[in-house]
Order: sequence, then structure tokens, then C-alpha cells
Amino acid sequence: MSSRDIGVWPRVFVIVVFLTLGVAFAAPTVVLAHEFWDSGWFSLAAMDSHLFVFFPTLGVVALVAFYIPSAALADLYWRHIPLGRLRFTVGFLLLCGLSFAIATSLLASPKRSIWEIAPSVLTSDQGVGPTCPGSEVCERLPVLTALQGLREVSQSRWGLTDFIRSCDRDVFLEPAAAPERKRFCFASTRLTSSPQLQGDTECCRAQHLLSTAVSDNYSHVDRRSLTAQAHAATLPMKVFFLLVLLTISILLVLRHRAIEANYQASNQRIEFSVIVGTAAVLFFPLMSQAFVESVEALYGLTGRGTFSLITPILSLAFGVWTLLMVFFFYRRRDKDLEAIGKLGSAVAAALAVLKYGVVVAIFTRLLGSGATYASIGALVVVCIAAIVALFWLPRRWARTADAPSKHTVGGGEIAPTPPSEVARPS
Repeated sequence: MSSRDIGVWPRVFVIVVFLTLGVAFAAPTVVLAHEFWDSGWFSLAAMDSHLFVFFPTLGVVALVAFYIPSAALADLYWRHIPLGRLRFTVGFLLLCGLSFAIATSLLASPKRSIWEIAPSVLTSDQGVGPTCPGSEVCERLPVLTALQGLREVSQSRWGLTDFIRSCDRDVFLEPAAAPERKRFCFASTRLTSSPQLQGDTECCRAQHLLSTAVSDNYSHVDRRSLTAQAHAATLPMKVFFLLVLLTISILLVLRHRAIEANYQASNQRIEFSVIVGTAAVLFFPLMSQAFVESVEALYGLTGRGTFSLITPILSLAFGVWTLLMVFFFYRRRDKDLEAIGKLGSAVAAALAVLKYGVVVAIFTRLLGSGATYASIGALVVVCIAAIVALFWLPRRWARTADAPSKHTVGGGEIAPTPPSEVARPS
């Protein structure tokens, strides 16, 4: 996807950075599959799909899509902006430092994920209770058993909001007078054809025990998984990727006139790439919301970590960012872009009509804790098609633009006369 009007070194720099990010996106998922192959790796990946599914698929699509816009900006600052090289270098280093600081803050959360515990520790976990793990109801189920129950219910329902309990009582409000509604509890009850239901008191205690068991195991360094180490090593690069997309978007808006003037051969490709890349990144907040819904159903509201707490703000920010990017860069320059614009508008309108909770429920079922091999496989196919479109459509547009126009005379096609052969007026 190189372009004639963008310098070689800016393109090489962006390729190196993006290839590094691509490896960082895929590495934790590969390590997870290898380490937990016999311990339910796919269930763990589906539960945290915003990490193990989004980045190796849609994240790679976003990298491919934002390659040309990033290379154009790098070239612009390297060759056309006053003090551009210094400003570019300082900005790049600042983003690196900010990414490391944010990743460190996220990793310091006391709430940990199941895949951060070594497989041997998880498989030896017997739960809590005098009759566990054989009985239907325990004080706390084995961790992997609780996760499997969540997965099975997620695959049979659209959303898990009915199972989310608020275990923290507000001291300023009197409890509701209505009788307590008993529900299935993933943390304490095995899933059977007629599962036993529990009230909030018993389930909240089990959820607390489950969350504490995971966090306590993580506090012992020798019980941590290789996946946890891979995640900690690559998280700064994932945060860097999101910050870079935000920065690129802002600069594309601020410098759009300079880009249009200096990179005319790439303008159409930049606009198309930005729309595709933005659509791909929009899946991240939705998959993050699906993750939060699953966490709350499994652990309760008290089981949320730092990322879960900031996810609503993150989703709002990404939604605003997406709308601004699409509205700013959408141009009706040919029928292909017009069709894509109409399709995107229809999808956006459909999402606006639906309740946001319904959208999250769909993501929880298809790309979250309820995901299947078929749904993830369909996502992979869509991502491959998007990458092919990013390579093929701009080349088609270029061939169409370079093709000489023809006109007909008497039913036959006549190629346009070369300028050198046009008769000069006397």
C-alpha cells in the first residue's frame, strides 16, 4: 500500500512500528492458546475478547488501514512542517511515556483475571465447602467450573444483565420492600437441567470468595501464568496503539489542508482507510462492554477492576471519536465511497435505534463470553475481507483514474487524440 508521493523513510518507520505492534497484538493470544490448551483456552479468550480476540483480528485491520494516513503524517512532519522532525520525535517519545504510565496503572489493579493464574493452580482448585467439588452448590465453585457455567449460559441467552447483583448496600437508602428475587449464581452453583437458585446474600458471598481466590493466587509470583507475563509486556504497546490512533485522528483533522495539497495521489486512499480503520476500532469499546457485563455476572459489581470502571467513559469517547472521523473524512467522490458511506449510515442508524444494552448483549453472545468457534471464525473472515479491500479498492480506483476516456462516433469507440496531434489554430 505504498504511495508515490510519500517518502521512503517515513513509510519504513511506520512499517517497523506497526509490525512491532502487530506482533504484540498476537503474542498474548498465542501464549494463552499454548499454555491453556488443555485448560479451556478458548473460554478464557472469549471472556476477555477485548484483549485476545480484538487485537489479533480487528486491531490488525486498523493497523493496515492507518498505515497510509500514518505514513503521510510522518512524511509531512519530516519534510514540510517547520521544526517538524523535532516535534515528531518529541511527540512520539511522549506517547511512549504516557502509554507506559497508563499500562502500569492498569496492571496495578487488585482485581485480576483467571488467565493470569497458572493452569496447574486452576486445575487443582477444588472450590470452597465441605462437600465441594462434588456437590451441586458450594460456598465457592472451582474457578474453571464457574467460568464454564458462565460460558454455557452466555451461549444460550442474549446478555447477562439479569444475573448481575449489586452486593454493596447503600447505607443512605432503605432496601426495597419487595421480596428478594432468587437467581442462578455462577460462583456457587453448578449448571444442571434444573439448577438451584440463590438469593443475593449467599451469591454475593460466593462471588467475593471467587474474586478473592483469583487475586490471592496472583499475589504469589510463582502461581502466575506465562500469559500474564506476556500481557504485562505487551499492554504498553496496546495502549500506545490506541493513543496513536487518537493522535493521528486529531492531526489528520488539523493538517487536512496540508495533506490534501502535498499528497494528492493518496487523498482518496487516506479517506477510505480512515473510515475502515475507524469502523474496526469501534469494536473495541463494544467488546470491552461485553467483557464488563461478563465480569459483573461472574464476580458481582465488587469484582470490577480498574479497566472495568473506566470502560463506560472509554466507550463514550470512542463513540464521539468515531462519529467525528466518519463525518469529517467521508467524501462522495465515486460510487464505491458513496455506497460505503450509505452502508455505514444505515448501520449507525440501526445502532442508534437499538438500545445500547441490546448492542452489548449481542456482542456478549457473539464476540464475548458466549462466543463460539463459528462466530470468531466469521470475524476472522470479515477481517481478511477488509484487508483485501484496503489493498484492492485503491488500486482499482487508481486504474480507473489513469484509464484514458473514450467517446463514441457512429457506434464505434474512438480513443482520445494525443495532445501532440491536436491541430493548432492558425
